[in-house]
Amino acid sequence: MIYTASATAWHPYPPEPKPTLELRTDNWMAPSKDTYFFCDLHADADAFLRSLKLSHLVTRDSTVERIALTTKGQCGQIIIGGDCFDKGPSNLALLRLIGQLQQAECDLILLAGNHDIRIYAGLLATDFMDDLRQSHFFVRMGRKTASLFAEIHHQYGHLAENPGLAESEILKRLFPKKDWFAFFPDYAHQTMTAAKIDKEMQQIRKKQQDFLQACAELGMDLQQVYQAVTLAKQLFLNPEGEFAWFFQSLDLVHLAGSYCFCHAGLDDRFAEKLVKEGAASLNQAFRTQMREGRIFEIYYSEFGNVFRTKYRENDWPLTDSGSERLRAHHIYALVNGHRSHQQGQQLFLRQGLLNFECDTKLNANCRRKSNLQTPGEAVTIFYASGLVSALSSDFPVTKQFHPRQLQLDESIHTDRSRR
Repeated sequence: MIYTASATAWHPYPPEPKPTLELRTDNWMAPSKDTYFFCDLHADADAFLRSLKLSHLVTRDSTVERIALTTKGQCGQIIIGGDCFDKGPSNLALLRLIGQLQQAECDLILLAGNHDIRIYAGLLATDFMDDLRQSHFFVRMGRKTASLFAEIHHQYGHLAENPGLAESEILKRLFPKKDWFAFFPDYAHQTMTAAKIDKEMQQIRKKQQDFLQACAELGMDLQQVYQAVTLAKQLFLNPEGEFAWFFQSLDLVHLAGSYCFCHAGLDDRFAEKLVKEGAASLNQAFRTQMREGRIFEIYYSEFGNVFRTKYRENDWPLTDSGSERLRAHHIYALVNGHRSHQQGQQLFLRQGLLNFECDTKLNANCRRKSNLQTPGEAVTIFYASGLVSALSSDFPVTKQFHPRQLQLDESIHTDRSRR
């Protein structure tokens, strides 16, 4: 069931006849403060700055290099819902812009997206090439990551020493050994299905060549790529690195009122953990696993589903059981990005939970490929009053929703086509 928006409300389309089934809202809790959700920024600092201005969180004269918070920016909560890397034109500028928000000591929440974790896993993997469970993660980043290494090469390349390594040695340090394809299934079979293992190996074969080709298209030879990778590890993995704060700050989920914010979605196993252990405990466990380099355990577990799922048939499902657990603890809505939409934010109903999908394809490169003519900007605002407003450059009016308006037809109580 897809919800579309009029000037005043998200509403089911087409209208359904009664009888209706009301989703009880008497226990629905709004966030304690106005909450501004941005997601899937994908390395576009200008798009994020426009979105901050659209939200009135920064002054109109703010620039990517220097921002000033407004009263709303000082008093509200800002959630960046994952996928800050790849696709767009300015990975490092975006991170510096986010860093300004953090230094301004505003209430900032950073959530992990699949592209973010891929970068972390890929850089970390180069130190564990003998670990057959994780040595493929550098290749797994794919061609979209080449632009990050090109940026690092251009901005920091003068600081790098020539490694003096033969190309064959560099390949050994970045790509999994040939016997990885023989041994990986044995290491992974307890965590992944045979079909997923087969797909994983097919992707690695393809992505290795794609990555090298993308780097060549950006004018980088293998020596320069390896130098950029070495610099990236200093910038992101070294505790004193310029951008080390980013991965150190990531959460998996954030709860505010009756809303659960994450990058992609939940499954039954994570829903059970969430209500039993709480968001703070799970976020701490996630950061511990990140810090200890247990990326395989994160990526192919219910933790990984939070930043990877697209509600496909082969994804771990969120069923009525998981949904009921969440609703019993007054979690009635999921807020995420990950799946992009071209007509602004979309509202779905899955298993009796509302799903606010907020990826509006902000970054300039993807918009150009999709023939979107306007510059990307978007924000979804969850007010302490209970009102939800969604603003986007791709929809002519503000989409609005309030829990007390919610009255759903029983026939669309579960959106099984989107599971």
